[in-house]
Amino acid sequence: MKRNYLWLLPIALVCPVANVIVFAVRFRELPARLINESLVFLPMGLVSALVLIVLLNKSASRRQKVSTIVGYIVACPVAFVGALFSGLMLPPLVGTLIYGAVPLVVGTGIGFAVGRTRDR
Repeated sequence: MKRNYLWLLPIALVCPVANVIVFAVRFRELPARLINESLVFLPMGLVSALVLIVLLNKSASRRQKVSTIVGYIVACPVAFVGALFSGLMLPPLVGTLIYGAVPLVVGTGIGFAVGRTRDR
């Protein structure tokens, strides 16, 4: 069964929501401007969610799908930290795409490839 692309938005919103949660837990406050500032993580989430959904659609077996999702989840902490610190090196939008989306895409791709080799 093919994955529905309507999952794109909920998966993409995980990145901005995670940023808001981490900030609120760390500083025990939730400024109104933080919601707008967190939207810089949305393109990162959209790109990585699109790749995840495409690779899940291409997965031939349940094992490969699980492996793809595990690759995405394992890459999440690296991508989140990279995206948070990327603003120190590059403009926010570019930085989050490079240091946030790239690790997620690579992790998802590795999970997809591992699942394919385990199926053979």
